[in-house]
This record gives sequence, structure tokens and C-alpha cells, in this order.
Amino acid sequence: MPTDLEVSFPATTSGMVAALETIEHSGLAWNLGPDQIGRLRIIVEELFSNTIKYGYGRECDYPVRLRLEMAPVLTLTYEDDAAPFDPTLWKPAEAMETPDQRPEGQAGIKMVLGLSVTAIYRPRAGGNCLVITLASPSL
Repeated sequence: MPTDLEVSFPATTSGMVAALETIEHSGLAWNLGPDQIGRLRIIVEELFSNTIKYGYGRECDYPVRLRLEMAPVLTLTYEDDAAPFDPTLWKPAEAMETPDQRPEGQAGIKMVLGLSVTAIYRPRAGGNCLVITLASPSL
């Protein structure tokens, strides 16, 4: 059974839904636990929606590429062709009293980084590459 997946979707809401469904189906086929599938889905949904909204500035046919690898650890590689943005350089703003007071975007990056064991940004010509590892899958 293959334990790697490489796919590309247009930067649209329907492309994001298709990406999330693909992750769900692949995760189930690979016997990933619901917590790992859930983490992958949350991370991809946040990154994908940010690419549409901030990276490309709109829904479009530009690509969002995903690669999932199972060994040696569960790894997600997320690529787009948007302007360079390194989320690993993000620093939280001063603590806010309530979530409603946070500047836009503050919660999503923190969530993605918090769900990851490691997150490494690799700039690429004409785009971005973020390599995220999660806890080792129990196969």
C-alpha cells in the first residue's frame, strides 16, 4: 500500500474541500488515528484558506500542492506560488484580553505551529514551501 501522496489543487474553496477530503481518505487508508487526520485537516484548511485570502488575494486557478509522507515521521509539505511568507518567523503580539481583540491572522498561525512537531519554511523561486512534521504514526 502506498504511504506517500502528492496532489495539487486550485486555490479555490472547492479545491480546499477536495484537498481535505483527499487527506481524510488517505489517512483512513493508511490507518492514521482520528487525531492525526484531524490535525492534518486543521493545518491544511488554515494554510489553504490563508493562501487564497492573503497569498493569492482571491480564489483562482493558481496551485496549492500537498505532499504527505508517512516515514520516518508523518510529514506534510505545503507549497504555493504566492508572494514569499514565512509563518515560522511569526511572533505573537502582546497578550490580548480576549480572542476578539487579536489582530486578524494571529490565531491561525499560532494554531498551525502549535499542532506541528516541527515547521520549516523553505523559500522557493516563485513561491513558498512549508514542511511540517507531526508525531510518528503508529502503523
